[in-house]
Amino acid sequence: MARLICAAAAVLAACKTVSAQIYQFENVSLPEAKSLHTLYAFYVYSHQEAPERTLGQPFVKFHNLVSHSTDGSKTDVDLKDYSGIQLSILPYRNFWSLINPEKFCSSQEDVEAKNAETANVLLAQKPAGTPDADVNLYSHSVKFLGADGHPSDQQLPVHTTAVYILVFSNCGDFSGGQISGSVIVKNAYGFLPGNEYHKMPFYGWLSMFYTGMACVWMVLSLRYWRELFHIQYCITIVIFLGLVEAFLWWRFFEDWNNSGIRGRFIFVVAILASVVKSIFSYMLVLVASLGWGVTRPYLDQGTIVKVQALTFLYIVLDFVRESVLSFRHSHSLSMAFVMLCLLPVALLNGIIFYWIFTSLSSLMETLSERKQSEKLVLFQRLWKILIVALSLASLSLLFQLFDLSRSISVRWQYQWFFADGITHVLFCFVLIAIMVLWAPSTNGQRYAYKPVGDTETEKDSSSKAVDSSQVWADEGGLDDEEEDDSFWAAAHGKGPKADVIGNKEESS
Repeated sequence: MARLICAAAAVLAACKTVSAQIYQFENVSLPEAKSLHTLYAFYVYSHQEAPERTLGQPFVKFHNLVSHSTDGSKTDVDLKDYSGIQLSILPYRNFWSLINPEKFCSSQEDVEAKNAETANVLLAQKPAGTPDADVNLYSHSVKFLGADGHPSDQQLPVHTTAVYILVFSNCGDFSGGQISGSVIVKNAYGFLPGNEYHKMPFYGWLSMFYTGMACVWMVLSLRYWRELFHIQYCITIVIFLGLVEAFLWWRFFEDWNNSGIRGRFIFVVAILASVVKSIFSYMLVLVASLGWGVTRPYLDQGTIVKVQALTFLYIVLDFVRESVLSFRHSHSLSMAFVMLCLLPVALLNGIIFYWIFTSLSSLMETLSERKQSEKLVLFQRLWKILIVALSLASLSLLFQLFDLSRSISVRWQYQWFFADGITHVLFCFVLIAIMVLWAPSTNGQRYAYKPVGDTETEKDSSSKAVDSSQVWADEGGLDDEEEDDSFWAAAHGKGPKADVIGNKEESS
């Protein structure tokens, strides 16, 4: 696990030098002579295909790029005519057709054949005399400047929708230097990469959806506040966490789109909100399936320790997973490394769902034996809802695995939905179903824990309903002022009420 934590730290550290559609060079060493390196991936929509066209033509800008000699034998002035250092972007799908790995640097013969303008620059495989822009290749030579020199910017329009690879090449014979400056790519709507853009409106609408759910739940809770019990309080927390998560991600993408910089602080906080919401939701369903507040007033110490350990482990591993997935499309992360970060969380999810379903099955058997038919029907419906959600999630995962066989240049425009969107849609579906099942109502306390000795034998639907406050008063000899703290006193084994419940459980 230590390796995974270090890996996440390394990925997050990348934010310092790579800010989304702005790739920053800060005294980066030059490549070796006659070498080429791929650095980053930019996702660009053409102006015609962009989801928004408010800012004009997409472009790539080579900004303040300059080389400095670190070789004592040659100064910047001595190297002012050196043109071998270049930064270029070119389409990923055409990379190997444009770049010949056996010969990617031009020679004098290429100049004479009109395949290149000068010698010792990046050579593209294209028809003689064809401009670089016609094959969507955009290059900039990074010069060495003297004491009075100033770097010149170059801005080039991008006309084709594609994934573009940033290439750092050195076709000369000198490598004792460093480079500073930045490469900026901007879409017609802002700085967000094309594969991330759709998340911004999605999380905006999701925030409004959670706000609507929160308002409905608050109205019901205020209306039936005397009937509330702990599971309904937990549902309130889940809705709040979902709202916080959606708002933070929306704010993160909005800021990224406007500034071109991936805000590290809000990025980390948004990931933490996602992880905490997920594990809190899982644990809510788990403890309900274990019978907490349904067939028992509290969980035993051993179960609590297991839940706490599982929660801590999940938060650490899922934070690593979310961090890595956020960078997998732009950075050259190996498939083995990505799988190393995904598998532990997948295994934990399997353990959690297995525990939930086995506990839920046992709970339904207990409720059936006790003839608590209303509670049994509720958890049978919960079982069906979880089965449907798990089935849909499995189908989505299978499609993603199948889709991996397709080129990223084909699937990058819609992949966000299967990686992020469908997860939130399924989560909202399950949350709404749980809200309906446990919605505050006049007789909401019938789903709460009751000692076995006092459990009602349910009558047919035509029997007359009894006021819930009277039921509770009859069961424990409690008045309304005492009922709020009876559960917690019993749960912690304190006070005379704990003794009453303990005696009743022993007698059962």
